[in-house]
Amino acid sequence: MELSKRSQDFLDNLRLYLFSSGRNEHEIAEIISELDDHLREAEKDGKDVEHLIGQSPKEYMEQIAGEMPVDYKGWLKYIPILLLGVYAYLLLGNAVRGGVEYSLLKVIGDFTILIIVIVLFTGSFKYLASHKLSGTKEKILYFLLGCIPIGLFIGLNFLDKSVNTPVIVFNQLGNIMTISLCIVIFAGISIWSKTWVSIIVPALLYLPEVLLKLTPLNTELQLILSTVIMLGGLFLYFYLVNKFEKI
Repeated sequence: MELSKRSQDFLDNLRLYLFSSGRNEHEIAEIISELDDHLREAEKDGKDVEHLIGQSPKEYMEQIAGEMPVDYKGWLKYIPILLLGVYAYLLLGNAVRGGVEYSLLKVIGDFTILIIVIVLFTGSFKYLASHKLSGTKEKILYFLLGCIPIGLFIGLNFLDKSVNTPVIVFNQLGNIMTISLCIVIFAGISIWSKTWVSIIVPALLYLPEVLLKLTPLNTELQLILSTVIMLGGLFLYFYLVNKFEKI
């Protein structure tokens, strides 16, 4: 017997809430599996989610999270992977656009923004999981989540141009080594996560730009074409991923 959409949404939201709260993945899977069985039995008897949990979904999620310890050890393993991934994206972009130049302000600023984004995203996902928002409000929240990091990085770039701090400049060999190291990092993350996203996304972001520079096209047309290829490629990739997940 298939679960109702309401029950399945509740389980998905609970999983997201617990994961965003830093709980252990294995323990989360066990709780979700147990609740799945209980919900199937309840629905056979004509009962719904509220009848099973005996309170609002938000209160139930908070109660379950409060009974589980925070998995600091499990979450710590994500931090170096996340840092490597973010800096690999940033450094690869610099390397293919003329060379790596990194100021002390940029190093500190990028790290600070990363921490802010992690806190912002985990808090937002917890809120989304425990509150029922209209489609419009949910889209606005996702839009803001996408714009805030971009705005912070743009602001950091402007600040970096206004404030003089020590700068590290890579030579040609350093740029080649940086590109090679970034490729290795993306491949490692892809193997660890068992997905192609960490390879396909940077390839779509930077490869069209590199290849178009080899053509006689003017700079403006190169920029337009690379943007179209990047956005079209990302849309196609995520569309295919979503389609295959439903099969």
